[in-house]
Amino acid sequence: MNFSYWEVDFRLKNVDFLIVGAGIVGLSSAFHIKKRFPDAKVLVVERDFISAGASSKNAGFACFGSPSEILDDVENNGWESAMSTVRFRMEGLELLKQYVPFAQMDGFLNDGYEIFQKEDSVLLENVKDRWSELERSCVDYLGQMPFLFSKDQWGLKHLEAVIRIKGEGILHPAKMLGAWQELCRKVGVDIIYGLNIDNLDVQTGIVQIRQHEFSPKKVVLCTNGLTNSLFKGLDVIPARNQVLITHEILKEPWNCSFHQRQGYIYFRSVGKRILIGGGRDLFKEMEYTDSLDINEEVIQYLRRHLEGLIGIDDFQIEHRWSGIMGLGNTKGPIIQKVSDHVFAAVRMGGMGVAIGTAVGKQLAAIME
Repeated sequence: MNFSYWEVDFRLKNVDFLIVGAGIVGLSSAFHIKKRFPDAKVLVVERDFISAGASSKNAGFACFGSPSEILDDVENNGWESAMSTVRFRMEGLELLKQYVPFAQMDGFLNDGYEIFQKEDSVLLENVKDRWSELERSCVDYLGQMPFLFSKDQWGLKHLEAVIRIKGEGILHPAKMLGAWQELCRKVGVDIIYGLNIDNLDVQTGIVQIRQHEFSPKKVVLCTNGLTNSLFKGLDVIPARNQVLITHEILKEPWNCSFHQRQGYIYFRSVGKRILIGGGRDLFKEMEYTDSLDINEEVIQYLRRHLEGLIGIDDFQIEHRWSGIMGLGNTKGPIIQKVSDHVFAAVRMGGMGVAIGTAVGKQLAAIME
């Protein structure tokens, strides 16, 4: 498809900042860049009709980490790195709430819960053994201890222990993005959906769209797990997560988030429906991909796991989909200048809801 003169002249000409990707990081980056450079022409382009990767395809968890996940991170990276990551997530959630009220995102701040079933006994014992260390480090790095053991059950089966995570919540990811779209447009950011970048020359910043070349002054990659399709020079590993939602089976909504197995399993209510996702730890090689195809094997595993959690096996699956996260050999986002013309804010590690707003703000601060 060719562009008309009018389309190029009105939308694609004389762009100061081209943001690639209209997820939470892309929209936050565009918003903060426009606030910093109010006279600049800031354009966001997105290849899908909402967002292609994770921002509108995640589970809607406003979370910062469960004890078993954090302790695993400690084993790999040490206390300072692990707790700094948690602090950044917590601060990011607070920043998100400053811009978008939770009610606008159908959100609930009713805390999160990590659950342990009989099969999780080794993880549970590790958490109990290191509880005093965790508490001491939380107070030192976070100024509080957000975790406490709970007696809540919600009718879930075979629970050995439950840990409450104070300050976590859930939200509607697409409504979150809708709120960011409104914020961006109010300050004069232009957003085009359904427009894919076919090629990027990192050194010159020249982008190719539908066989046409354009030269924005700066290009900002906010493509998270899909970054490798444009630039392979960053430590970004795509990882697919499967998600399903049942028909209405709950008597009353839970309106809180649940984590299990270091966060590899997660579930919540969506009204009276149940959403469950993850399971990637059992299918890692299959799920290290940027393909959005449904993995039926993982979906069926998630269904069986949910059957065991709720003791019901006759529910229907009303929706199922997949999203692409951006992981790396180390934790933490990449926020950096790649060349004189290209910048990147990628690799959210599955925590885009928590850190995306802060990442966009930090990216805008290093723009030249």
